Amino acid sequence: MKTVILLVAIIAGIFFPYGHNYVYLIRYFLMMMLFFSFLDVKIVKEIVSLIHFEILAAIIFTSVVLYLLIKPFNVILAQAVFIAAIAPTAIGAPVVVSLKKGNVEFAAFSLLLNNVAIAFLLPFLLPILTNSSAGVSIVKVLIPILITISVPFAVAQIIKFLLPKIWSRLVGWKDSSFFFLMGTVYIAISDASNYIRTELTANYGIVFLIALTSALLCIFYFTLGWFLGGKKFAFEASQSLGQKNNAFTIWVSLLFISPVATLGPVFYVLAQNVYISWELYNTNSVHVSPE
Repeated sequence: MKTVILLVAIIAGIFFPYGHNYVYLIRYFLMMMLFFSFLDVKIVKEIVSLIHFEILAAIIFTSVVLYLLIKPFNVILAQAVFIAAIAPTAIGAPVVVSLKKGNVEFAAFSLLLNNVAIAFLLPFLLPILTNSSAGVSIVKVLIPILITISVPFAVAQIIKFLLPKIWSRLVGWKDSSFFFLMGTVYIAISDASNYIRTELTANYGIVFLIALTSALLCIFYFTLGWFLGGKKFAFEASQSLGQKNNAFTIWVSLLFISPVATLGPVFYVLAQNVYISWELYNTNSVHVSPE
């Protein structure tokens, strides 16, 4: 059902691109998603392993290498691939791991580690790797990213420890963060659609290339995660590496790169939701209790 809603958001953004006037809302949608995610993140120190840092290294290394390899042929495609690849672990990854009866704490630590690490790293990578017309500087990227990550985390922890009754009720509303993601996708597609119509009227082929590479990238990351996780954490590592926080990179791309580059994480959202839907369908078919 969520995949269908996602498709509706994408189609609405293409044919009714009025959302391009509300790009500023994406940051607040992202903060709300992070807030719900940080409400019940539990880190058990015993679960921390070398695999977590291998996953982080794989995200950083592959995103930079792919950008450098593609840039000589097509800068726009290189930017779209980079911003899709650099996305950290998704807010929903621990949920999917839970549904598959996996180790939730493993995915929770990946969520926290990768989001914080990449939030700190991106301000240094973007000025070096991209040719952004926004005049990217380290300080210009670092401050809004740190605020966007740290404020939801701080508020979630304050509520958790000082207002436990409110916290327990908010935890029950975690699934509502999906609708913030759909709002983010609609606005991003609207902005990209408007940009393509006004600026790239003779270059629609780039949209197909971005869609294709995003789908291949999704398959690559989920598969690589299985190998990195080994026998013990194959599924958890696959989910932590393949299921990405695309709302974060959509926001970063719109703010510091270009509307067309946002198509990378947007198409990645679609690919990963198709994959996850298939995963959960298989889970249900073997009689594992659904959400």
